[in-house]
Amino acid sequence: MSSSVASKPGGWVADKYVYHCDSITLSCPGDYRYMDNLALLALTWKGPISVALYAPGYDFLTTVKSIAYLRICKYKEIREFVTFHLFFEENHIFKAEEPLLSLYEDVYDCALGAPYENMKTEDMYKHKNNLLYPINVARNIARDAAQTHFVFPSDIELYPTPNFIEKFLTFVNKNPKLFDKNEKNVFVLPVFEMKEGYEIPTTKTVLQTMIKNKTAFLFHKNICTSCHKVIDGDGWLKEPETQGVNVFSVGKRQGKQSMWEPFYVCTHKEPLFDERLTWEGQGNKMSLAYSLCLLDYNFVVLDNAFLMHKPGVKLKKLQNTMYKNVTKEAAKLLKYHVNKELREMYGNNPKCKIY
Repeated sequence: MSSSVASKPGGWVADKYVYHCDSITLSCPGDYRYMDNLALLALTWKGPISVALYAPGYDFLTTVKSIAYLRICKYKEIREFVTFHLFFEENHIFKAEEPLLSLYEDVYDCALGAPYENMKTEDMYKHKNNLLYPINVARNIARDAAQTHFVFPSDIELYPTPNFIEKFLTFVNKNPKLFDKNEKNVFVLPVFEMKEGYEIPTTKTVLQTMIKNKTAFLFHKNICTSCHKVIDGDGWLKEPETQGVNVFSVGKRQGKQSMWEPFYVCTHKEPLFDERLTWEGQGNKMSLAYSLCLLDYNFVVLDNAFLMHKPGVKLKKLQNTMYKNVTKEAAKLLKYHVNKELREMYGNNPKCKIY
């Protein structure tokens, strides 16, 4: 185990706070409230995971204790595969009597339970100081830290189908032209959500049954269907499951897909997320999807792989009620500034929309 500190404009990253053959790295953002998802995620992914955790002020201490709990008390896949990167603004460093890098101890009394289970959101340093969650900073830290050629920028509450790494790398070997250095392709996994009280589906066949039984649904179906429905999504659900992973459909983020913010496997050559956009402001993935449209990327939808959100269906977004002013400002930023900047950088395409 090793750790280091790196500065970024406006903040600090405790990089590789706990560190992990070419594979695919799943990168994801979070804070300690979401760390309960990592055990199942590591068990399912069975490959490198790079997670960036927002840990300002005394949230840092809870976070490092939570890391120790996961590494010592949960599955061995946590120790084998998960790399943790802690970050915070420069004016919200945890005030400790000893150096921050010495605060982590790779020991834990498992009888104490998970530190994150005993903490309430209203008790967090982030909450008490009215800080916004810089989700795109986290996404970029996690993705930049990936040591593999292929990266899968995902979310900490999304579970991929098992054995995806092996299936995708087989797909790569069978379709080398799709991965030529001059090609502009990213590889999309459809995303769904499900009711609580049911087991997370591990195959497309089981997912299809759950869709028919109305125990699983398109992700954010009640909030923004067009944001997550893949190209020919109805056809994807009708097509029977086959062996391995193959191409189902290919298209652009245009027309019916102009609001699309897909999750996809990519490489380090693709653009990063705009770090001015926060979780509370929403629309934090739209600018990146818009960038790929302006760059004329192809979105290759895979046939037998998907993501399932942690059980529990959302009927509305918290941001729309608690952070109305923040969402309004984020919308203005996207429409009047980010939109213009990206067109100047990549060139204009009237078929592309930022949101």
